[in-house]
Amino acid sequence: MNQESQQNHDALARRIRQSLDKAERHASRLKGTNTRLLVFGVFNSGVSTLVTGVTAAGGPVVGEGIPGWRMACIVGAVFGFATTVSVGLNQQLKLGERLSEANQCLGRLKFLDIAMDTGSRTWAEISEEYEEILRTYPDIAG
Repeated sequence: MNQESQQNHDALARRIRQSLDKAERHASRLKGTNTRLLVFGVFNSGVSTLVTGVTAAGGPVVGEGIPGWRMACIVGAVFGFATTVSVGLNQQLKLGERLSEANQCLGRLKFLDIAMDTGSRTWAEISEEYEEILRTYPDIAG
């Protein structure tokens, strides 16, 4: 292998590894945001259910009479609203879909990284696959 060819391979390997690092950071951010919104939604839903269930079973825990019932309804409604916002944001931002796409990109880049290390594919195949990944996932790997 001549020196120019080796330099081209080294440059391609660096680009692939940079894309791999970028895709890992992207997937990690999406996973964190997705997890936070889901946990927030589940927590709020649980609190809303607990507050309204306890109040329905035994009457208002805080206060008595109409003010106590009103307070319980307000607390339940606030946590129910927070659940709706959390789940709605998760759906509107399509975090699940975007995370799945990021993981697909990440898997393909990891495969290329392994192929480079093991020599199981030619540099032409690696280059072609990498260009396809960049076309398919420009925001993640590009």
